[in-house]
Amino acid sequence: MEIKVRNVCPVAVSKLDRLAKKKGLSRQAFLKEQLETLSIMEEVKKREQAIDDLYDRTIEAMEKCSDAMTNMDRTFHKLTGEDEE
Repeated sequence: MEIKVRNVCPVAVSKLDRLAKKKGLSRQAFLKEQLETLSIMEEVKKREQAIDDLYDRTIEAMEKCSDAMTNMDRTFHKLTGEDEE
């Protein structure tokens, strides 16, 4: 599919050309890459947030498990009459 953009500031075009050259790309290839990246950024951000949320929930669950294991250990030592170390 073809996209045309008109009336772009010459300074911006010059900057785009420098960025493209830096990456070893033509202006067209550079802009195509940038537009394709831009088009998926919202989805990438959503997935990153979902991963961050999952990480937070996992840490919280691990902390609860640790607390429960500590409590079970204390209870076991009380029931067996052993001193806790």
